[in-house]
Amino acid sequence: MGKCFLWVIAGWTFCHHAAAYDVLVNINGAIAANGCMVSFASQQMTVDFGNVATKQFYASNIPWGKQKFVIGLERCGGDATAVKVSFQGAADSYNADLLQLTEGAGIATGLAIEILDVNSEVIPINTQSSAFTISPTAVMNELLFYAQYRSTASTITAGPANATANFVLEYQ
Repeated sequence: MGKCFLWVIAGWTFCHHAAAYDVLVNINGAIAANGCMVSFASQQMTVDFGNVATKQFYASNIPWGKQKFVIGLERCGGDATAVKVSFQGAADSYNADLLQLTEGAGIATGLAIEILDVNSEVIPINTQSSAFTISPTAVMNELLFYAQYRSTASTITAGPANATANFVLEYQ
């Protein structure tokens, strides 16, 4: 019985055929000269509102604590003329234009984060901004934005009020 088993294995080994196929892989792409490098300082930034009293928000839809932040773009390609920015994150359940606070035990309630452009116009979360003009010859193109709290309820509870958003750049 042992010999028969060995012959079956040996026969199978010799009968096994290797198959070869010609496979064509197409790779498509384009190289563009309109992109920029995000400055090191802009790759991870924190906008600090400090400590805010709940009494600042005496009703629903009250903004507070407008803080400036800048996205720096450098070493832009020769065809760089404009860029649109979107801030990607969890939308607030009461106002989908606002960034929801990071969930967790004991967080503040009745608030969300609002992102504004250089003209203090709201940029709804997960939506592209208007185009910012950029120059390929500038050492640094600075895109100015603001973040602020906005009350989404008439009663605010105290606690951590943090949020995270990623920015996405679309060059024109």
